[in-house]
Parts: sequence; structure tokens; C-alpha cells
Amino acid sequence: MLGKHETIHGSWNSQLTFVLAAAGAAIGLANFWKFPYLAGTHGGGFIVAYSVCLLLVGIPVAMAEAALGRQGRRSPITSMKSLVSRAGSNRAWGSIGVLSVISGFLILTLYSVVGGMALAYVFSSAFGEFSGGELHQVVDVMRRLQSSPTYFASWHTLFLLLVVVVSVRGVNRGIERAVRPLLPLMFILLLVLLLFSFQNGDVEQGLKFLFTMKELTPQAWLDALGHAFFTLGIGSGVMMVYGSYMPGRAKIGRLVLIVAILDLLVAVAAGLVIFPVLFENDLSPVAGFGLIFQSMPFAYSNMPSGQFFSVMFFVLITFAAWSSAIAVMEPAVAWLVEKLNANRGFATFIVSVAAWCLGVVAILSFSAWQDIQFLGIKAFNGLDIVTSRLLLPLVGFLVTIYAGWIVKPEFIGEEFSNYQPWFFGLWRLILRWFAPLAIATIFLTNLFELGEDLCTQEKDAFICATFDFEDIRSVSDAVVLGE
Repeated sequence: MLGKHETIHGSWNSQLTFVLAAAGAAIGLANFWKFPYLAGTHGGGFIVAYSVCLLLVGIPVAMAEAALGRQGRRSPITSMKSLVSRAGSNRAWGSIGVLSVISGFLILTLYSVVGGMALAYVFSSAFGEFSGGELHQVVDVMRRLQSSPTYFASWHTLFLLLVVVVSVRGVNRGIERAVRPLLPLMFILLLVLLLFSFQNGDVEQGLKFLFTMKELTPQAWLDALGHAFFTLGIGSGVMMVYGSYMPGRAKIGRLVLIVAILDLLVAVAAGLVIFPVLFENDLSPVAGFGLIFQSMPFAYSNMPSGQFFSVMFFVLITFAAWSSAIAVMEPAVAWLVEKLNANRGFATFIVSVAAWCLGVVAILSFSAWQDIQFLGIKAFNGLDIVTSRLLLPLVGFLVTIYAGWIVKPEFIGEEFSNYQPWFFGLWRLILRWFAPLAIATIFLTNLFELGEDLCTQEKDAFICATFDFEDIRSVSDAVVLGE
């Protein structure tokens, strides 16, 4: 019979393992292609604003998810179903687990596609496909990849197999053994790339871009709030399922804080890796796909030993996507093991095949199926919108309401018995009042930006005719400023 702090899936052998696994989940692509650009755009004060939002939103909600997971000691779906039953809550609150597993699965698909691209770029860099120092060479590599579904899908398949190899071996023999060397390797690669950037890049311009103090606009606070929420994997089921494997004696708040600090340090270091190299090559700062898959390989191609460091850069990106993909696969695999009473190999096979098929659909949206759109949105972009703009904030909001308002304090308080009462009281106060309002702001902002995008690109005349986005934005700015 299982003990109070044991699960049918296994448990972390130490608190350090939880930190490494959770940090691996948190340190994803956004650390490289989003946070540095936001910091540079809004100035040095953005990092301070982001840290404040992390303390008041990201960390408290991640703690709530980890606490709910450790209470249930199962997958998010089974844990929430059990918790709702034991707490006497309405069964509808069990949807938190279902939605989190769905969002985690969809993110797995996205990571598999983008991770496959990063893996392809490792070999493209190694074989010197960018070494001519011409922009058209970089563009040709991306065009060749995206225009050939078979070629693209082969990298998607290879990356997904790397995830499966870890997941199929379980919590201790798979995930734990993978993250122990993987995270230190990522930090070593980051350090080497940082040294290269400082020796060969325009460090002065890079530091100026990242740390020059500017006035914090309403948009800066909204960006800081949004990134603080998403960076810890909230709403994807990761913190809940990883929390279920956490030792009972572990202090949830301290461990989540360490994970958040590591995530922040990597994001800042990524900016110092990227922007001095860009400025040395007279390239403008950008974000997203263009930054990682066009600007960076082109910049490295014009620098001494650039081919070698381009390989290292894309190995680092691949590792970041790999560790995150391992994490977001776990909630779905754990649930199938419980639901079907199946072995882990079969559950992993089912999840990976489903993710592969959906990934192929996303890949085809770059080429053969690019004209198949909904409201002008391709399949790949649609997956990103559904997860990042809708599902994740919705799940996060529901977690704050359930843990802060619905479940009795003494029920959730069991997971904070090794803290002083004032700490639990402060955490619950933030979870009840500030966090829900902040996440609701994120959710509404996402909806507004989605509508604005559709209107600007003239993809939906009804939305443009119904809403005056300039008036809405002026009102929202006034609210953020407290006017």
C-alpha cells in the first residue's frame, strides 16, 4: 500500500531534483526569444517590474498548483477529482485538471515542432550552411525546411523521440536521470556563449539596450505581468504533476522561489548572449522566430568561430525545448497510466502519436495547408493562441479561485504546515485578491490583442466594426496607471 507521500508514478529522490525538473520546465523558448526583447524594449526598469509581478503572481500561483498536486499525489485530472471529492466542492472544479492536461498536451505539440526546427539548425550550423555570411543563405535554410513537410516532419519526429525516450522510463529512471545532467549542461553552454558574446560582441550597446532606465508604461507593466505568469508553466499541469512527486517535507514556497530565480537569471543571461552579437553585426533587435532562426544564425556566420558557436547556440535552444517538452508530456502520460491502468510505455506511445499527428498538421500549415485557415489564422498559430492566450490564463485563474476561495484554509494549509502561520496567511491573501485580478487582466488583454490583430490585418470585419480598439486601449492604460 502506498504511503502518504508516495505515488504510483514515483517520487523525486531529493528537493534538488524538483528544482532541476521544474527549472527545466520553466526555462523554455520564451527565455530566449521573448524576455530579452521585452527587457530591451521597456528598459532596465522592466526587470524590476517583472520581478515584482513574479513575486505577486507567478510564484504564488505556481505554489498553489504544486500544493494541489502534492495533496492529490496523482496526475492533475485524478488529483483534482480526488481533492474536489474530499473537500466537498462542486464537481465542476475538477475541470481544472482536465484543462491543464489539454493545454500541456497542446504545448507539447508546439515544442515538438519548434524543437525539431532547432535540432535541424544544429546540423545546418555544423555543416556550414550559414557560413557564407549572406542573409539569403539563412532564409533558404528556413524556406527549405518549411516548404518540405516530409523533411520538416522528420525533425519533428526525431525531437519527439528524444522526449519519448525520457518519458517512457518514468519519473526516477527517466525524468530525474535526464534533468540532473541536462540543466547543468544548459548553464555551461549559456556561460560559454556569454563569454563569446562579451569577447566578440558589442557589449556596451547590448548592456545599454537591456539596462537603460526608461519610464515604465502601462504596456510595460502588462508585458511584465503576462510574462511573469507564463514563465513558470502555470496552467499546463506541470507544477501540479511535478508537485505531486515532491517530498512531503519540502517547503513549496522556497523551492518555487529558487526555480523562479534560476529562470530569471537565464532570461537575463540570454539577453546578454543575444544582443551584443546582434549589435556587432548592425542587426536590429527582434523577437520570436525571426530572432532565433534568422537573425542569430546570420549574426554568427559573420563572426570568428561563428560556425562553432552557432552550433552551441542551437544545442542550447534544443535543450531548452527538450526539457520543457519532457515536462508538458508528463501530465497526460500520468493520467493515461491511471485511467487505463496501463504500463507507462503504452501511455507514452498514445500521447506521443497524438502529439506527432497534431504536429504534422501544424507543419503542413507552413506549406501545403497554409491556405486552410480559421479567421485568417493558420493551424500552428492557432495552437499558440489557444494555449498561451486562452487556456493557460483560464486555468491559472481557476486555480487561484479554487485554492484561495473555495477549498477550506485548513485543507490546503496542510501543505504549508512547515511555515509560520503569517506566511500562509500572506500567500492566501495574495492568491485571493491580487492574483485573480492580475490574471483576469492578462486574459482580457490577450482577448483585446487578438481582436486588434484580426482587425488590423482586416481578417474579421465584424470585430473591427464592433469594437473601437483605440478607445479601449486608452481606458485600459488609464486603469493600469490608476487614473
